[in-house]
Amino acid sequence: MKTFLIILLGCLLQVGAAHAQTSQGNSGLYRTAADFRQRRLTLPGNCKTDGHRLRLHEFLSRPYLTVVHHGQEYRVAKDTLFGFRDCDGREFRFTAGKQYYPILNPQEEILLYKVEQAAVGKNPGYVRRYFSASAEAPVLPLTLQNVKNAFPGNRKFQELLDAQCKQESDMTAFDASHGMTMVNWLLKRSREPGTGR
Repeated sequence: MKTFLIILLGCLLQVGAAHAQTSQGNSGLYRTAADFRQRRLTLPGNCKTDGHRLRLHEFLSRPYLTVVHHGQEYRVAKDTLFGFRDCDGREFRFTAGKQYYPILNPQEEILLYKVEQAAVGKNPGYVRRYFSASAEAPVLPLTLQNVKNAFPGNRKFQELLDAQCKQESDMTAFDASHGMTMVNWLLKRSREPGTGR
């Protein structure tokens, strides 16, 4: 009975995700990090009008995803892609393990990711934050030391991080006056003329 309920819950989540994916906006795949930076989608489609759909097959853990594009179905191996944009306009990045990470700040240099798992039964759930120094760089756990290590030649950036970020969540805070996350604002400041060493 427990197994049946878990399978049923998974199916309902899959249906809910499929419905959300067909409810708004453009969707498509990013083949490379360069495509992501240039906002160049492969198999793009408008989920509201084109009958465009993106299926991740995460419940079945398949190594590919399926895109329905102008009535044609395409299967694409996840490990050949940088990521994708879903029909809600959210952007995601794949990693070597075929897991995908939601990108919180796709327009910025240092990309931030937040992975959440809701509590289910005895499992308490979690929130994990990650980053990559660029779209090409590997995804790493977001720690102050990892960010500093990603920019070994920028001592000013390391000093600004130490001065401004007492905990990891300080780096992900959005600086509304500058229109970017704190970690990216500090990186930008470290590169301004007269601020480096």
